[in-house]
Amino acid sequence: MPRALVRAVVDTNILVRGILRRREAAAVRVFDSLVRGDFQPLISDYILSEVTKTLQEPEVRALRRLEDNEIDAIVGALRDVCEFVPGDYQDLEKVPRDLKDRPIVAAGIEGGAHFLVTDDRRDLLPLKVILLAGYRPLQIVTPGDFLRHLGAH
Repeated sequence: MPRALVRAVVDTNILVRGILRRREAAAVRVFDSLVRGDFQPLISDYILSEVTKTLQEPEVRALRRLEDNEIDAIVGALRDVCEFVPGDYQDLEKVPRDLKDRPIVAAGIEGGAHFLVTDDRRDLLPLKVILLAGYRPLQIVTPGDFLRHLGAH
């Protein structure tokens, strides 16, 4: 019987850095693992919208000379390889503090993610784990920690 894949939400900042491939970093290796199918990635319309907006920013676009059709293709490919979740779970009163992070956490809660992979050291990583009755614990980890877990899994 095949082993169940680890389920994870990858935060926008990690996805964009993986897409841009600016240097060999943990974010690039997480993105490569996503593409290879080493884990079950979860995504929502909110995350896809954030990725699109970020890639369309002039300074980001200039890094890879991205055209609109290339951005559309990247976002379409993410939609194809990731499991879609609504990301609209509402019962997250003060978790996390930054309201923009709540839909990302919601996607992890709704999708039964084991991990939320992020570099958000101010708001998300200090939480370490989110425990909500009736849902799988959601561990919040850096890309490096996530890759170590995948290697041991």
